Amino acid sequence: MAMITYYKRTVLGKSLGKLDGFEVGSWINVVNPNKEELKEIKEKYALDEELLEEGLDENELPRIDFYENKTYIFFKAIATNNTLATFLVIIGDKFIVTLSKEELPFIKPILDGKIKLVTTQKVKMLITLLYENNEQMEKEVAKIVKTVQKKKNTTKKLMESDMEQLLIYEDELNNLVSAYYYTSLLYSKMIKRIKLFDEDKEELEDLIIESNQGLNLCRTSMKTIAHIRNYYSIILSNRLNRTIKILTIFTILIAIPAAVSSIYGMNVPLPLQNHSWTFLYVVGLMIAIISFFVYYFKKKEVF
Repeated sequence: MAMITYYKRTVLGKSLGKLDGFEVGSWINVVNPNKEELKEIKEKYALDEELLEEGLDENELPRIDFYENKTYIFFKAIATNNTLATFLVIIGDKFIVTLSKEELPFIKPILDGKIKLVTTQKVKMLITLLYENNEQMEKEVAKIVKTVQKKKNTTKKLMESDMEQLLIYEDELNNLVSAYYYTSLLYSKMIKRIKLFDEDKEELEDLIIESNQGLNLCRTSMKTIAHIRNYYSIILSNRLNRTIKILTIFTILIAIPAAVSSIYGMNVPLPLQNHSWTFLYVVGLMIAIISFFVYYFKKKEVF
């Protein structure tokens, strides 16, 4: 559902208040706008239409851009379905705009008043948003890492459904690696290109460190999944080889009595065919041959 909502909180304000319309120093939260609403905020706040459309593109990478004295900051955030969505923050002289295709999980605690957010301090609000988003990403990574470690400790008991889940996690981790890498570059560019107080700069430097830690954790988990996948492939290959080997041996053991019985089923004169003990001789011969092959296979450790 499309939604444009206005919020404001000053330094002296007790909580984040919802407004009926725009005020200087307000936060304009735009969620899943249609073309008319996108055009409306573009004209009303002199925003770049192309950059706004890119803010709704889920394939957009974290970056910083500038247009007519406004700063456009794109970064990736965890969506409700655990995929990565694009989140755009626009900082203007009199407002801050956020744009996304859906209301993202990291925003909810802010709207519920659990996280202090001062909209009149735009840079600090931006850093708060970045911190909350980073926390959400860390939770998602921690959840995946925990599951991967559990699967690692029970590798011999893995089922096909477990491997399918690990492949999903691997794809998600791969997306997180890309997000962390470009987000770390974004923070570095922000330090260089945005005027910051020393305190804000230190917070961004901390975020760079946390992003690199998240990046390394994702890469480590991807290697673990790759090792589990290789181990599972080896197990499946060994099981298949063992099955084929058993079937081959079984075929040989069945073929021997079948060959002997087929010979004595021929309608031609055969040795001992009129002897009263012929049947027992034939059975004994088959048992002896089968016993020989069983002894031979055991000695060669075939099974």
